[in-house]
Formats: sequence, structure tokens, C-alpha cells
Amino acid sequence: MFDTPAIASRTTVLSVLLLVAASCGSTASSSNGVASSAPAAAASPSPSPMQIPPLALMFTSPSMGYSVKYPAGWKVTVASQSWPLGKTSYWDTPDGDRMESDSAGFRGTSQALAAGQSEAEWISQYIASSMPCGNRELVPVGAFVGTIDLNDCPGMGRLGGRVFDIAVVAGGRGYNFTMEGQVDRNFFLAMLATVTFTPQTAKP
Repeated sequence: MFDTPAIASRTTVLSVLLLVAASCGSTASSSNGVASSAPAAAASPSPSPMQIPPLALMFTSPSMGYSVKYPAGWKVTVASQSWPLGKTSYWDTPDGDRMESDSAGFRGTSQALAAGQSEAEWISQYIASSMPCGNRELVPVGAFVGTIDLNDCPGMGRLGGRVFDIAVVAGGRGYNFTMEGQVDRNFFLAMLATVTFTPQTAKP
């Protein structure tokens, strides 16, 4: 025969255990194994693209064979020297045109390819001299396609921020465009989309 008081006692213990198990099932386990009812932290949102100012003005280089649209209020400094083959062109050297504000800017320059030099050879030589950084990427530059060699890298010039740099060949000339400061990839691509090439107007 079964012992009725013992059965009742075991039934009470089982009921308590079931209630504890149900209670534990409604809590989340923390990383250290301790139950916690705190909600999981929400994931941080990705940064929003910066607001691109209207590209309201057109700059036509008097010596480098290109035009580009840029924001109103930016100061223009025109190149006063040619960009020699085999020489690195920096932000403030006089062999490039600059359009810039206090916090952002765009720079363009170009040079004629050497006799017998192919487009691919010029691009490769340029990239090798530019200390590439970030993911290399092919993107449109006006009606042409260029190679980004500095892609969202820390800006090392006086504008700081980020830096983007691209090399492209059009009409027998190698072109280099750089954007630096408080800029992002979308801003750079927006300005590149407005570029038109007129290599026949460039000066050697």
C-alpha cells in the first residue's frame, strides 16, 4: 500500500519545483550564468551619411583639362605649375587646383602620359607612388572610370578628417582628384559625377 501523507508531501514538493522552473524560464541568463530579467541592449545605429551641400558652382581648370562642380563659399586656388611625370603631387603644392572651405576641400591635377605609356601603366605607377590605403575601388568619374587608391583614410593634411584619392586616364592624360577634411565617400562620389574632361585644353 502507498503512504498517503508521503504522497501528499511529494506532491507539494513537486508543485513548488514546477513553480520555480516556470519562474526561471521567464528570465534571461546573463553572460556570467546569473539569471537576469533586464532587456538586451539595443544595437548602435550605423552613422548616417553626411549632408552634401549643393554643388552650385562650376570650376573650369585653366591648365589641367577638366571641370567640376563644387559648393558655394569654397575658395578656389588655381594651379600655377604643371605636374611633372614621376613627381608626387601633394595638397598644397602648386601643381594642382584646389577648391576648399575651412573644413573640406577638393583638388584636381593632371599630366600627359609618357610616350608609349598605356593607361594601365600610368594608373599602376600612380598608385604605387601614392601609399594606397583602404579598399581599392573602381568608380565613375564623369563619363570615365577611375581607381580609388585612398579610400576613407585618416587625413594627414591641414584639413584633417578623412581623405579620398582617385586616379583616372582620359584623352591621353592621367588625372588625380583628392578630397579631404570633413567629407565622406558619398560627397566624393557626388563631386566626381560632375567632372567633365577636356584634355585638349590642358597645358603640358
